[in-house]
Amino acid sequence: MAIQVSHRGVIIAVLSATVATSSCGGGSGGGGGVTASSSAPPSTPAHASRPVAQTNLEIARLVYEGTQRTPDDFYEDSVPSGHEYVTTAHLKSSDIDMSADAVHELCTDDWNEALEWSELSAQGASEYADLVETNEETRFFEFGRLRSGTPPIYQRERVFKCAYLDRSGVDLRLEEGAAGLLNQRPITASVLRQLSEYLWTYTPFNNYGHAVLKSEGAASAGTLTHTLYIASVEPKGISSTCDRIVVIAWRHTANTATGELTLDTDTELTFGARETDGLIELCSD
Repeated sequence: MAIQVSHRGVIIAVLSATVATSSCGGGSGGGGGVTASSSAPPSTPAHASRPVAQTNLEIARLVYEGTQRTPDDFYEDSVPSGHEYVTTAHLKSSDIDMSADAVHELCTDDWNEALEWSELSAQGASEYADLVETNEETRFFEFGRLRSGTPPIYQRERVFKCAYLDRSGVDLRLEEGAAGLLNQRPITASVLRQLSEYLWTYTPFNNYGHAVLKSEGAASAGTLTHTLYIASVEPKGISSTCDRIVVIAWRHTANTATGELTLDTDTELTFGARETDGLIELCSD
């Protein structure tokens, strides 16, 4: 299970496979005092125009330093106070049925059914966590569970409300395709943006070595789109001494009449970079 781990309000670890965590912090200032070198070859754009304002070197610094992985105004899910370690996860079909053909987040509008799923998941875990709190909002039900041990871990288990989002037609093992039904009305640009940025927090992109460079929306007749431009480092992707950095467009499109969502990705540019003893530079071999 992919989780967000917070230590006294600061994210300290995120791992994910099919689903990742609750928000890992919006943009605080970058920097970090790392020396950078600008001597390197240009990028390899996949499109005629550059989709982001950052230079290749600036992108490299963002993915290596890890101090600012989202823009300043990006969606952020606050960590509850009073707990030293907090994890957050959406319950998935595989949490209650290991034989499920596809893996997707669960949804229901019935609080009791959501609680039953949370209990089934807790009983199937390697260590049972006691239910200590329940919360809900317009998007989801949330069940707070406390796992004993040293240190104790507060687990937030969420279940989408179908009246907000139905992901039953999604397969989280796929990088593109059906992304669910957005049932909130009206569907506006801000609604789609919040959803896109929220879903990002439950992907492997919400981890060290990745950075959201830009979050922007667009509209056309009958549809809205929201695109996150995400940079990721592929260690030794070019050579044993040169990593590959890839910038993709991660795009959700919503049919404003039906709420049908689709996800597609496109590679926008790639280039080589490396970090050696605090020195970040571009490279080609």
